[in-house]
Formats: sequence, C-alpha cells, structure tokens
Amino acid sequence: MRVSTALRWVHFLAGLNLSFYIFFQPDDGWSDPYESITRFGVVSFVFWTGVIRWQLPRYRAWRGRRQVA
Repeated sequence: MRVSTALRWVHFLAGLNLSFYIFFQPDDGWSDPYESITRFGVVSFVFWTGVIRWQLPRYRAWRGRRQVA
C-alpha cells in the first residue's frame, strides 16, 4: 500500500470519527449559535481538507487523461 493511500484512509477515518463526535454531541449549555457554528466549521474543515488534499488531484488527473484520449 502506498503512503498516500494510507494517509487518505487515516484522514477519512479520523475525519469521520471527529465529524460524528462533533455533530452528535449532546447539548451542554453553550448557546445554540455557537454550537452550530462550531459543528458546521469542524465538519466543513474536515470535508474540504479531504477534498482539496486527496480528491482534487485525482479528479484533475482523471480529467486530463480524458481530454488527451
């Protein structure tokens, strides 16, 4: 297994666990706007770092191969 493949899976699994932990946290007395901003921010950060780091280069390579053929 290549290092980038292993890192992709580590990012995916860690991000999934972190997202579920943040998204399904019970209310603990914080204000609702702060909780929603925090939850949305963490889930968005995990999602976009995964897309930008791992999926965008794969998509660009795939699109480049399609245009050449």
